[in-house]
Amino acid sequence: MAQYKHDRFFKFYIQSLYKTKGDTLQNIQVRNDEDLEIDLMFMAEREKAGWLSENLGLFDQLMQEHPTLVIEHYSSYLEETDINKSITRKNLYWDRKQKELIEGAKNKLQLTSSQRLSKEAKQQIENQNPFTWILTVNCSEKLLRYCNAQSATEYGVGVYRLAPIFRLGIVIIDQLEDSPQTIWLKMLGDRETAKIAFESIKQLSPERREKNDIINACIKYCVYLKDIPTENLTPEDKDFMRTMEQIDAWYED
Repeated sequence: MAQYKHDRFFKFYIQSLYKTKGDTLQNIQVRNDEDLEIDLMFMAEREKAGWLSENLGLFDQLMQEHPTLVIEHYSSYLEETDINKSITRKNLYWDRKQKELIEGAKNKLQLTSSQRLSKEAKQQIENQNPFTWILTVNCSEKLLRYCNAQSATEYGVGVYRLAPIFRLGIVIIDQLEDSPQTIWLKMLGDRETAKIAFESIKQLSPERREKNDIINACIKYCVYLKDIPTENLTPEDKDFMRTMEQIDAWYED
């Protein structure tokens, strides 16, 4: 896959996978600047049956890291500026959101501005302070060392966390093991990685809702691109369409 300004396929993909497990929000503006827009936020609803009936392996584990998540996707090497912008976006969002939540909670409880919220009320607000997962095709060891990213061993190879104050983790798709536990993440890898992952997904039972919805999301995205004049398509768009045509052919076999 390729990095688009709004990474449209990524949004199609996450929404299709996780619509039975929580709510997603898109394009959250934190300042009048497109580069400082949160592409996708996910709020897990643990009581939903999808968590029990649909097992998405490592992806599910990551999506339960925190009640509120920002998910970002980079289809090439992650750069230092990407991490800086990610942290800035989240902090700008939370600075405003936290004030709104505190004010709303105090009004609801009829507290004065100087009165403090209960520990429980504070925790409910804190649950809405997002943790960010950056999903990237690759990232240099130098950058990982520079930001002091530590391996999140409970998730296996390829998953890292920055210092807790940043509330941010990095998933390097190229480093993930090849297994049924990682195929849903590997669909967001490069072209060859996505093909291999899709071949594994294709073997799943036709009764699995997530399999069928991902195929539909891919097809919808191809239809979306076909409506765009060829001269306006990027090389990455064209590459995606070629990949999806092959995937569609495999699925029809």
